[in-house]
Amino acid sequence: MDRGSSNAVHFLQQENNRLKDRIEKLQDENDALKSYLRDLSALYQATKTIISHDDLFKLLDEILYQALVIIKTDHGSLLLVDEETDELVFVMVHGEFRERLQNYRMSITQGIAGWVARHSESIIVNEANFDPRFYADVDRTFGLTTQKLLAVPLIDRNRTLGVIELVNKQDGSDFVESDATILSLLGIIAAMALHRLDEELDAQENLAAKDDAGH
Repeated sequence: MDRGSSNAVHFLQQENNRLKDRIEKLQDENDALKSYLRDLSALYQATKTIISHDDLFKLLDEILYQALVIIKTDHGSLLLVDEETDELVFVMVHGEFRERLQNYRMSITQGIAGWVARHSESIIVNEANFDPRFYADVDRTFGLTTQKLLAVPLIDRNRTLGVIELVNKQDGSDFVESDATILSLLGIIAAMALHRLDEELDAQENLAAKDDAGH
């Protein structure tokens, strides 16, 4: 084989490899798109279930449950900001440590959830132990093993009310941007529910104050 033919064969081999890589990439993108569309469909169905709840606490619990189902995780928490103490409170927890972790408090300056609450930004952490923002004391206290973590803020009128946090996918895979998008959409519904809850509590307090004044 002369040099010209050899160069041509080499070029064709390179092009063949490049096309294979491109096809594999397109296949991965296609699979990711299909997965995202399945998640959106599941989110639509979940939303119909969520909005059927009149009890706002049950609604928030259902939002957290649906987040775990759609994104396929076993552990998740809804934390609220206590503005009087500058703490985050685990008000709703799903998973193995539900009873023990519920009502646990931590400073808003600590952990991934604290960072999300302070910065009002979503975050994906797929190597928690190597992230300096990770607060390992929660794991040590409750016997958790946090490897991967996804957290989104619950924002109402430029005010962060809390955080939804998911830990470790069931299959051990990384959290991805589409997961963050789905959880952020659920976070919007949760923030709306919290806003309604605040309004109801304010109305009850005002009514009680009027009754006291009338006596």
